[in-house]
Amino acid sequence: MNKHQNKHSEPVNPRRKKRAKSQIFKEVYLPAIIAGAVLVLIIVFIIGAIARGVQKNRAEKEASIQASISILNEQARLAEEEQSLLEQAQLLAADYDYQGAVDLLNTFSGDMGQYPALSAKVSEYEQAKKALVAWNDLQQVPNLSFQTLMADPAQAFRHSVYGNAFNKNYVTVDEFSKMLDQLYANGYILVRMSDFVAEETAADGTVAYSKKTLYLPAGKKPLMLTQTNVNYNIYMVDGDGDKLPDKNGAGFACKLLLDEKGDFTCEMVNRSGETVTGAYDLVPILEDFIEKHPDFSYRGARAVLALTGYNGLFGYRTYIGAEKDFGEDAYNQAVSDATKVARALRDRGYELACYTYGNVAYGEYSTSMLKNDLTQWLTEATPILGPTNMMVFAQKSDITDSEIYSGEKFDTLQSGGFRFYLGFCNNDVLWASVNSNYVRQGRILVTGSNMAYHSDWFDELFDTDTVLDKAIRGSIPA
Repeated sequence: MNKHQNKHSEPVNPRRKKRAKSQIFKEVYLPAIIAGAVLVLIIVFIIGAIARGVQKNRAEKEASIQASISILNEQARLAEEEQSLLEQAQLLAADYDYQGAVDLLNTFSGDMGQYPALSAKVSEYEQAKKALVAWNDLQQVPNLSFQTLMADPAQAFRHSVYGNAFNKNYVTVDEFSKMLDQLYANGYILVRMSDFVAEETAADGTVAYSKKTLYLPAGKKPLMLTQTNVNYNIYMVDGDGDKLPDKNGAGFACKLLLDEKGDFTCEMVNRSGETVTGAYDLVPILEDFIEKHPDFSYRGARAVLALTGYNGLFGYRTYIGAEKDFGEDAYNQAVSDATKVARALRDRGYELACYTYGNVAYGEYSTSMLKNDLTQWLTEATPILGPTNMMVFAQKSDITDSEIYSGEKFDTLQSGGFRFYLGFCNNDVLWASVNSNYVRQGRILVTGSNMAYHSDWFDELFDTDTVLDKAIRGSIPA
């Protein structure tokens, strides 16, 4: 042994093996790889956590946005509902249906306390209802009665046969328009007879009538309108005898019809022979007026239109025999058109009535004659007009002078379905009666002669001096 060799040193083993690559990988590289993988997992976890946090925040934000949108949509819906209810309630209030307006506003689906406009209107309408004035006597209601209006009075007054009668008994379209202005200014409002009369149907089908109270705002007064002979009879429109309207007619409308918009208008043949349309009679004039002054009508009330049947209805030649006069096709078309007009009138609030079939005095008729006339009405007019329960007596005639109806004539009218009877007033004395099985009322006849010689009848209604067109009328027959 070399003296310089450390005795404790390991001898070199020439046969010792080198470490394997796998062992080197495990000892050198694997820990680093594991550490890197762990780091990657940690990073992925952190990134995932961050992503989940971002997604959660995004979801929460989206949920918050959706909630805000829902709130805004609900607020918009409630605002739209509020506006709609206010508009509908205003229409009801314009018809003096204050309770209906209140009930409608109370259907609001939101918290009314958060909508002061609704609360204010409810309070306003409740106060308006408390201020209403009670009317419970039909006898207090004037019923102004007109015949067909003269559209061309100068032409009417020149008529060789009926000129004086037209001047005496009829009113012009301009005079009627002036009356409406003054009636409205004086606080009058259109009502129906049914606003004063309650109906109760028993189990056996019989109907009993009793008085009912009507409530109107202070300063408003009830009024009824009636127009008779809404037929545009042939003699009023035909000047050459062929039963067709022509330029030599008496200055009246020849037909009531619906225009392309579904509004009422009248057809007329003027002096030049032109067929024109316009407001040439009561219905279109009244419709135009109510459109401008909706508060002139209580809950849609209009007028009573009383018709005969012998010349047809509303200017349409629907009488039996018209097939021969005008041809079957023309007759069928007339029936169809008249039926449409009748339905439209009822829908608009007009009440249709019988003025006898032949414009005759039932008071002077025997019971058998009355039955024959009524049978013609029921046969020809009722299928077109629909059932009518109102009789307007023609020729200043009634079936009795007694205050109580009874007897065969009355029984005949009752069997024909009539329950409401309009006679006429003696002078301007209003009268009416509500009985268990029928109702009666008198009409004030508005004519040229009554306005000229009995102007005091109309003092509380309108001023005849400013209404009468004296320049055109000249001397009015007494």
